[in-house]
Amino acid sequence: MILDSHAHIVSDDFARYPAAPLSGQVRPGDLDDPFTVERLIGCMDEQGVEQALVVQRAHIYGYDNSYVVDSAQRFPKRLRAVCMVDARHAEAPRVVRHWVCERGAAAIRLTEPYKGADTGWFAGEAAINVWHAVADLGVSLRLHFYRWNRDAGLRALVPLLREFRAVPIVLDHLSNLPVESGPPDFGFDAPLRALVELPNVHLMFSTINFARLATAGLPAAPMLERVMREFGPRRLLWGSDIAQSTGSYAELVQRARLAVAPLASDVQEQLLHSTTAALHAGALAQST
Repeated sequence: MILDSHAHIVSDDFARYPAAPLSGQVRPGDLDDPFTVERLIGCMDEQGVEQALVVQRAHIYGYDNSYVVDSAQRFPKRLRAVCMVDARHAEAPRVVRHWVCERGAAAIRLTEPYKGADTGWFAGEAAINVWHAVADLGVSLRLHFYRWNRDAGLRALVPLLREFRAVPIVLDHLSNLPVESGPPDFGFDAPLRALVELPNVHLMFSTINFARLATAGLPAAPMLERVMREFGPRRLLWGSDIAQSTGSYAELVQRARLAVAPLASDVQEQLLHSTTAALHAGALAQST
């Protein structure tokens, strides 16, 4: 069984779900061939993907999570939503409760609102209230770091992880680890190593990581083995990043299967299914 922990979707109903990107403008091509929820469900059926988390596409919709929550409610046996909030604002905890309690979100995601922002978007005084709200609601928190803010972000994250030990944290795309640097460490560095001792940290690996390895002519399995040496398979999970990464859904799923193929069968199952299932057990169980 496969669970996709990171699928993006885009509506073709531009009137009902208008674009409101964080950058102020939609990037060229983003709306030319929308990867709708109907297409995702069809692709999941074709590829044997049991369930998926549909992740807010902030590059298109900003903080309006309507499409991912509406889609999850349309397909309750297959999907759950991951919603984006702006944690810098005083009303953010109320917004978190709205998306989780009223609209059924399984997780909350935070990302830098604009390039060059300080770490207040997830670690500032206002953002701490979001951490408390997430802790109270028992959902997971996902953080997306870019290459330019990764080191500072990981350092600022450590005290929060120690304070909120019961909150499951997922770092998207392996925290944007420079995997293309190759063996023996595949970019595994001190900022990431500092998180190993904190068991509430999980790492989501995706097509973004696989694509960088492929460009460098490197296989994916050794990179996964290197990360697992530190974090173990129970703290790693796969996400396709469809509609953000290039390629068909079939191609992205095949990349994942090839990446884990050299690993033991129980490890494959853990990476492609069990970690995601354990992190979102309550939400996914409601859908079965």
